[in-house]
Amino acid sequence: MSFIEELKRRKVFRVAASYAVAAFIIMQLVEILFPMFNFPQWTQQFTVIIVLLGFPIAVILSWVFDKTSQGYVKTDAPESQDIGGMNVKIVNKPFYLQKRNIFLFLGVVVGILIGAYSGSAISNNVDSKSIAVLPFDNYSTAPEDQYFSDGVTEMIIANLAKVKDLKVISRTSVMEYKNTTKKIKDIAKELGVAHILEGSIQRVGDNVRIVGQLINASSDGHIWAESYDGNISELFSMQNDVAIKIAEAMKSELTSDEMARINEKLTESTDAYEYYLKGNMYDNSGHSEKNIRAAIAEYDRAVALDPNFAEAYAQLGKMHAHMKWYRIDQLPSRMEMSKKSIEMATKLKPNNAIVRSASGVYHYHGFREYGKAMSDFQFAVALEPGNASFNLYVGTIYRRLGDFEKARKSMEMAADLDPRSNLVLYNLSGTLLSLRYYNALISLLSKDKEFASEQVIIDYKIGAAFLSTGDASKAINDLKYVDFKKIRFELNYNRLARDYNRINQILSTSSEDSFEDVRLYFPREYYLGLSALSFKNKSSAINHFNSAINHLKEKINSYPDDPRFYSTLGLTYAKLGDNKKAIAAGLKATEILPVSRDALFATNYEKQLAAIYAITGNSKKSLEKIEYLSLIPNGFHYGELKIDPNFDSIRNEPRFQTVLNNLKPKS
Repeated sequence: MSFIEELKRRKVFRVAASYAVAAFIIMQLVEILFPMFNFPQWTQQFTVIIVLLGFPIAVILSWVFDKTSQGYVKTDAPESQDIGGMNVKIVNKPFYLQKRNIFLFLGVVVGILIGAYSGSAISNNVDSKSIAVLPFDNYSTAPEDQYFSDGVTEMIIANLAKVKDLKVISRTSVMEYKNTTKKIKDIAKELGVAHILEGSIQRVGDNVRIVGQLINASSDGHIWAESYDGNISELFSMQNDVAIKIAEAMKSELTSDEMARINEKLTESTDAYEYYLKGNMYDNSGHSEKNIRAAIAEYDRAVALDPNFAEAYAQLGKMHAHMKWYRIDQLPSRMEMSKKSIEMATKLKPNNAIVRSASGVYHYHGFREYGKAMSDFQFAVALEPGNASFNLYVGTIYRRLGDFEKARKSMEMAADLDPRSNLVLYNLSGTLLSLRYYNALISLLSKDKEFASEQVIIDYKIGAAFLSTGDASKAINDLKYVDFKKIRFELNYNRLARDYNRINQILSTSSEDSFEDVRLYFPREYYLGLSALSFKNKSSAINHFNSAINHLKEKINSYPDDPRFYSTLGLTYAKLGDNKKAIAAGLKATEILPVSRDALFATNYEKQLAAIYAITGNSKKSLEKIEYLSLIPNGFHYGELKIDPNFDSIRNEPRFQTVLNNLKPKS
């Protein structure tokens, strides 16, 4: 009797087929019913495991036992078998010693392992207590009330973020789904959540109607739905009740502290609250001078109507600090205004998350007091663990303090909470690049390429490819396909590629007198000087460099504490051969902002000081800087050191080549 015939005789095929059908039905019921009744995720996983484990047991039992009229009995093995007309005796070994049974058992085990591991590889491990609040539809008669609808959405998100065991997607990621036609399941998949809250707001005069419904994304079933009608003065209680009901529907146990924070009323004045929402709208629109000034005006109106509005004071103080940080107004009076507002907010609500985060911005953006800022933001995170912005700030502060690994972890948490945010993606990408994790960075940007901004692509995708290889020509070619302020990038990559004809072409089509970002600043005349020097037109180069020096000195007179101007001044003096002034200016930049004070920005001035030393003939000091900067995050990369003309004088030094070899990415 063949093995197949023996399986048939023992009814193994019949049992396996019956079990498979039953298992399929059970799996379908689990997928449909468990989410409907909001059973925890582990119960679904446990049921699947039990069903899978039951299959080999059923197969083995069907082989060993047979169902008869006397009950289940051990299947008799035939004593002989007719093979080719001959009656052959069968060796009656124990079940576990028979080769075919051993192979059967191993096959079942292998099948289970393959199923388990392949299943885990493709399973979508979504947190059962995760939610995205889609922008509420604005059904108000006045289209300009859109800020009101968006503001209510944001406040519901903020309230849910106060619940510790909920994962709440941040407003930045959900706002792109405003007026979307995508299906709930598709949105949930893109955001990595199990639940979606959608709804509408209608405002007519002083009357407000809020309609909300909580949907289980996998089953498309409604878990909770409710309508609220009332006067605008009741808006806070409506917003708060929505958050509480949702948390309860998602089986979250609210602590008394969480309940108190959700029910906290921001202001008694509905008009002040509307100004506050308008201020938030401008704050969320980006930190251009226009937006920051508009936000300040709205927050000023809010506190004028309600002098006890702590959150409005906090946001006002934060905006004044932004004015300094983004170099819109660096006068001391600006930070005095920030301090006054923050102190008022702290006096009113010292343990409020928004107030403490604003205090963190004051210390961070106003004075680079990272220890104090970290204390404030960690306090805010403890109050609102689901707030992506607070987690991002913690990450950026860790980075300034030099702990880039902790920065990465905090930023990854922010990315989990705000997966469609370019701000989070930009900062996380920068951290990975600082750590020289080129493959991880390219993988991240490949995954998020559909919403990555051109700034992210230029700074990090193109940058990572260049810094890991030194292929400036590829970077220059890649820049052709983006439009975001690429002139300063083109100038630098062409400088590294030593294509000074192209630099002249770029400058001939640009009227800008300088090319800058928050870290570096180069006058137009500096690049013209480099070009003239490359063509051995010494007199022209001297004139251009002297013009660049005058430009930089004017900047220093206006902003004496900005290290960017001193650093480039040092490079310019070095190109002129004025070694003493070059080194003094380069050192001044590193004294204003040392690495110990800012591990993110300060390395740029250390790098330029290393270049100044190399150009001025101080090879020993240059090599010491290079060695140091090759060992710390955000220091030198292989690509830039490999081709930068500033280091030509020491390129063949053994110490330089050792550093270059150590920095080369391992394939």
